[in-house]
Amino acid sequence: MTTETRKPVDKKYSPPPPREVEVKFGKGVSGTLAIPHALDSDNPFEQDLAPATHKAALILHGQGGHRNYCYQKHLAHRLANDLGIFSLRIDFRGCGDSADNEDKLEGRTLTQDCEDIQAAAEFLRDGKLNGVGIDLTLSSIISHSRGGVAMFLWALKQDELLKKNDPSAIVVPNLVNCAARYTSATVLERYSDFGGLDYMPGVLNFRYGKYVPIDLSAREIITLSKPDFSSLSELSRDFSVLSIYGLEDQIIPRYDSANFANVLNRGPKSHVLKLIPDADHNFYGHHKIQPDDHFDDVNPYNLPLKGDRVNFNYLAVDYIVEYLSPEEELDRFLQATKVVGKVPRWKHVEGVSNFRDIGGWRVLNPTFKLHKATSNATYYVKPNLAFRCANVAGMTENGLQQLKKLGIKAVFDLRSDGEVAKDGYPEGLEKYGVRRIHAPVYSNDDYSPQAIAIRYTNLMTSWSTYVHVYEDMLEFGIGSFKTIFEFILRENQPFLFHCTAGKDRTGVLGMLFLLLAGVDKDTIGKEYELTTIGLRPDHPVLKNSFIETVTKLKEKISGNTDGSSSAADIEKLISRGRSNWSLEEDGFKNLVSSRYEAMLATIASFQETYGNIVRYMNEKLGFSHEEIRRIYENIVVVDSDNYGFDIFANAQWDHRSKF
Repeated sequence: MTTETRKPVDKKYSPPPPREVEVKFGKGVSGTLAIPHALDSDNPFEQDLAPATHKAALILHGQGGHRNYCYQKHLAHRLANDLGIFSLRIDFRGCGDSADNEDKLEGRTLTQDCEDIQAAAEFLRDGKLNGVGIDLTLSSIISHSRGGVAMFLWALKQDELLKKNDPSAIVVPNLVNCAARYTSATVLERYSDFGGLDYMPGVLNFRYGKYVPIDLSAREIITLSKPDFSSLSELSRDFSVLSIYGLEDQIIPRYDSANFANVLNRGPKSHVLKLIPDADHNFYGHHKIQPDDHFDDVNPYNLPLKGDRVNFNYLAVDYIVEYLSPEEELDRFLQATKVVGKVPRWKHVEGVSNFRDIGGWRVLNPTFKLHKATSNATYYVKPNLAFRCANVAGMTENGLQQLKKLGIKAVFDLRSDGEVAKDGYPEGLEKYGVRRIHAPVYSNDDYSPQAIAIRYTNLMTSWSTYVHVYEDMLEFGIGSFKTIFEFILRENQPFLFHCTAGKDRTGVLGMLFLLLAGVDKDTIGKEYELTTIGLRPDHPVLKNSFIETVTKLKEKISGNTDGSSSAADIEKLISRGRSNWSLEEDGFKNLVSSRYEAMLATIASFQETYGNIVRYMNEKLGFSHEEIRRIYENIVVVDSDNYGFDIFANAQWDHRSKF
């Protein structure tokens, strides 16, 4: 096959290298921290870079490998460029540039590997340790071969801590298993030449930049033959898994891919299996390309080559990047959290979209300890207390009946005066025992066109600029938020809160509510992101309103007499130099998005500005510490409580159940 017959390789397979920092942590673990390109860019939008997130991935190698083996480096660069994800790829101790094994006779043990994973997780999650000043969220672990064995053992340990309500548990929602061994004992078939000796001499291992012969410990291989992964069937749904296997793998049994698929299938989207024909254990082509081979037959994905073989590492990375995309990750979270125990989280209330219960989430770090709770009690956000939704103006008679069935006693309207005057609100709420309480975050719409422009600009530009709007809401909305927390304190009845889309003002209030309960930031971010799905039915109506608002905004800006800005300036500001970018299409898409990453950034900003939720409620909302505790006691329950809600009688509503 001549080079002329080869197609140009997709440019995504050669992203520019990001800034990388060599790091050392734990008991001598060496690693490379890859920084998202956008973090070092003056204008990431103009360069079409994904904004930097607070997410981090940990990348693990296999037996005898190292941090830049196979796909690891390319994956790190793709994550930084395509998804704005930080990544740390490490050398396990005894490999690469890391320290030697703790015990030469024991060799590289799985216990030692798990210690290295734990050290890496703690390093990434602590902004003072990792050097980037951000407490990163470890959102994924991507492992190869033996690294996958260690990853699963570590995840099982974290799950055990989780089920004991240990706040030190680290939940990593995305586990990627590339060619790990399930039937552990089969490793002995590969290493059968010890001849009764403690070591197998002359085994090549990558150390300090080159392959050198080492004495491979027999005990290292024996311990590798021991893990029993049948218990993965009990792994909580908080952990989802992608498995990738080559069908020409000569290192592990091919049926191990099916074994993992069977044991990890704990519900919809809990496990995804990708099989790559002609790929070996390290994802290189098994078939040697011959001169007369037709390119499309031997390389249908148009991948780069490794010598005279197809380099399927690039396809494996494609699968991983797709799996870790916000859309795919949100869908997995949706599938895992559709019910609060046995009761649907999403409510069908006719005429209203994005209607859901924000209770039921498990709390690992309670803001206060309840006096009546035992030391090992499990805390939850109280279900059937706080509901969120989009605009209720179109609620029908049937919808009002549903409000009554849910026991809702108050509807808090966070919209401005102008929005209420324009869209209205449902009449006759009182007939159903429901009060409408107007608690606007922005009390009116008569502030300057420039102020409106800044707010809309940040919502239309990108999810990464939402934090500026949400920071303002935390100040503008003080009176609104106080009114609602006063209701919880004094009346403690089921209530509903909404704005126009049920996304931004509603999302910020939901964040405050869940922060007070002690819900972790990752769950809060994912709960916020569910609005992306809940709002889909309203997109046509919202888009019409959006076009109208943008038109009026341009007219106001263009009508300024001081010449401070123009409609063209606003469009230029929002596009930030992006080519083929449309305000009406791309701007709207950003406006109706609810990205998990935006909420992570908002929580980080909130903590930096106010310290914590208790300080915010005390210093900004004016509640005493005793009042804050009483509000808290009204919004949480423990597993020994009598919940008092008939619809939850005898329901196991722990969202971490595998079902």
